[in-house]
Amino acid sequence: MNRNVMSKRITVIILIFVFVFIWGMGERASSYSEPSEALFASDQDMVLIPGYKMNDEALYFFIKDKKYLGATYVKKGLFGWKTGVLTWGSSDFKASSDNLNSYSGHGENLIYGLIKNGDERIIKMGEHEAKLLNLEMLPNSTVEEYQLQDMYIWYFESETALDRREIKLLNKSTGEQLDTID
Repeated sequence: MNRNVMSKRITVIILIFVFVFIWGMGERASSYSEPSEALFASDQDMVLIPGYKMNDEALYFFIKDKKYLGATYVKKGLFGWKTGVLTWGSSDFKASSDNLNSYSGHGENLIYGLIKNGDERIIKMGEHEAKLLNLEMLPNSTVEEYQLQDMYIWYFESETALDRREIKLLNKSTGEQLDTID
């Protein structure tokens, strides 16, 4: 092997090493030890509402600027937790009622909304029941400031794209249909 070929190979190896080193430093700088830290790094003024944390993924809902309800996934990588895309939509927390007013989506795999008195209601899409998060799990000061008493986030999540059908609100004890949205 001549000297010129060997010199080129060493140069390529050094460039690859430098690139990997710089990439690794960037990844490490934008990764955090906890999912909430990754989210607060993107916006410190959000109110975080944990959905779940399983293995290397966490689902969070959030309130932004006191008028938006949003969702995001946070994933654990080689160097720690990194936030994904944050999506949010306008939500009037004070005007939310016992009806299904609207819902938002995060990609094709998650839809969510707000409802009052979720402990007395069932929300169904087809044969699937929504998961509910009681917002009174938040600190009392946050619940009072945002008027979240008796408020719940409901959501449907799937590993594949959700077949968005009619969403029904039912009375838990009687099974009576109270509201529906398409």
